[in-house]
Amino acid sequence: PAVDLPTFGLRRMPGDPPQNKSEQDGTALPRSDPNLLSAEAPPATDALELILGWTSSLMEVDSVWRALQEEKARGWASEAVDRMWKRRDELMSKANRRTEVFTPSTKKYVRFYREWMPALAPVFAGRAGANRSFADIGASPGGMCEYLVGDLGWRGHAFSLSQADGGFGMTFSHVRLGYSDADLSADGSWRRLLGAAPSADFVNAGIVVDRGQKKAHGAAEVDEEGHEGWARSVRSLEFGAILRNELLFALRALKPGGHLYFAYQLGIYSMLFRLLLALRPAFGRVRVTPTFAAHRTPLYVFLGEYSGAESPAAVAALTFLEALPTAGAGAFVAWHLSAWDGAARALHAELSPDLHAVWRTQEGYLREQRLTAERQFGADGAARKGGGKGGRPPGTRAGL
Repeated sequence: PAVDLPTFGLRRMPGDPPQNKSEQDGTALPRSDPNLLSAEAPPATDALELILGWTSSLMEVDSVWRALQEEKARGWASEAVDRMWKRRDELMSKANRRTEVFTPSTKKYVRFYREWMPALAPVFAGRAGANRSFADIGASPGGMCEYLVGDLGWRGHAFSLSQADGGFGMTFSHVRLGYSDADLSADGSWRRLLGAAPSADFVNAGIVVDRGQKKAHGAAEVDEEGHEGWARSVRSLEFGAILRNELLFALRALKPGGHLYFAYQLGIYSMLFRLLLALRPAFGRVRVTPTFAAHRTPLYVFLGEYSGAESPAAVAALTFLEALPTAGAGAFVAWHLSAWDGAARALHAELSPDLHAVWRTQEGYLREQRLTAERQFGADGAARKGGGKGGRPPGTRAGL
């Protein structure tokens, strides 16, 4: 049966998949909501109404999206799923008490890129050699670099948050690969990247907000303008500020005909669509792909066949990005599409095959996760009623 969804997209569902790279790799802090649109700390009412109105319109026209939101709502309402996440949070909290920085292997990333990149553009289908160049932002541990340099023979420059600032660190290095530490949360940091990599055939903008990017600026209950709760909600712009720097660099560094691949980790599609409506005219093609963890919320956007930084469409996109605010109570609204209009519908129609593949995978995973938790919740209850005789001892959870 359908589930009532009064605020379906505006708070973390306990059954949501992990939202960032550190959670995918098992190194995350206790589970938190990167969207920061929680029931406890909502942004201004107009922002809530904007997102609810837009995403509700999407639910009316897209049954796959609606099914995903309904399954998230079932997870939110499930006591069993809530118990499962509390246990996972406890385990993650213990795991993150260690002081060393964990650097994941590149193997799973390289496997993913070998599968997906040749399907996105012919340039990734064969070994082109060092006449092709790339820039990889958020590169650590170096999976994309290993694929492009090792498999295809390209040359490039990698940027990543330093380990001193909480970054993972690089495990791949090569004579054809330059490297620079970079913190893309700083306003205007794209300029430093452009100095190190002024041109490229391909830009991979792979930053997700994880351990290294988490700030303390959201701790206050009232911001300087007196908006209660906004000081916490403004952290949702942190990812936007980083992505804005990545895109400002990419649109200037990419050669005409080049390609852009960027990570989008949020489940708020009014923001993604607003960005794509600005970017899409400057590119010949757009695709959406899963990440290597296809059942989780982050996805990748591929924009191919760039018209060049001097083209009118690129100039318009750059102007749009430069004007986006990254602070203040009105900034959140500025990042989101306010109307489900003809342009949004056309973009939705273009992306639907890819989005449906991503959403169906996520919905199936969340459904199985909820059903597994509820089966185990019932088994635990039966064991407690029976005095712990037979089955697993109370407090254990097989497969979770």
